[in-house]
Amino acid sequence: MATKKFTKHAQRVFNRNPNVVRCTESKIIFTDEFAQRVLDELRNGADPFQVFTDNGFSVRILGKSRIIGAIGLWKSRFEVEDLPRRKPAPKEAKPVETAAERRQRNLEAAIASVDALIADPAQIPVEEGTDKDTITFAAIKKVFDSKQPVVVKDLCAHYGYPYAKYYNYLRSLQPKSEFVNILNPHNKRK
Repeated sequence: MATKKFTKHAQRVFNRNPNVVRCTESKIIFTDEFAQRVLDELRNGADPFQVFTDNGFSVRILGKSRIIGAIGLWKSRFEVEDLPRRKPAPKEAKPVETAAERRQRNLEAAIASVDALIADPAQIPVEEGTDKDTITFAAIKKVFDSKQPVVVKDLCAHYGYPYAKYYNYLRSLQPKSEFVNILNPHNKRK
């Protein structure tokens, strides 16, 4: 039994609908022609909520329990027993990208970017005559610095380098600080 009350606006809207005899705050009475039309469409396998929507009713305002109750009442009033049981229409499955698929997609995009940089080393800040490993590491660093979502370990693994070798490359870019121990000036910190 529906306990939802209709607002004054909803009552005005429903009372204007040609399929409604009368709508009050707590009750709605449908026409017999509409009831027969709904039962006929249900025999043909239509979705009851869609039938009501197609005839100018808001399922949200009317309420699913009120629709189901009205159909049950009509089945007994018009002695209809041969209605097929409604199976809800299966919801359309939205393709969901898993974290592994997203990581793979980002890796493929990053590999394409790194390959483009390796093919044209002028875009990378390296000196001419630099070895292939350093060019690859510089390209990986540039792609990572461009905020492209990628895991650097995956890029290093793709190009056949351990991550530790890339990390050593990054440390080689840091400026060397001259630290002199004042107690023993001959021992410099490395």
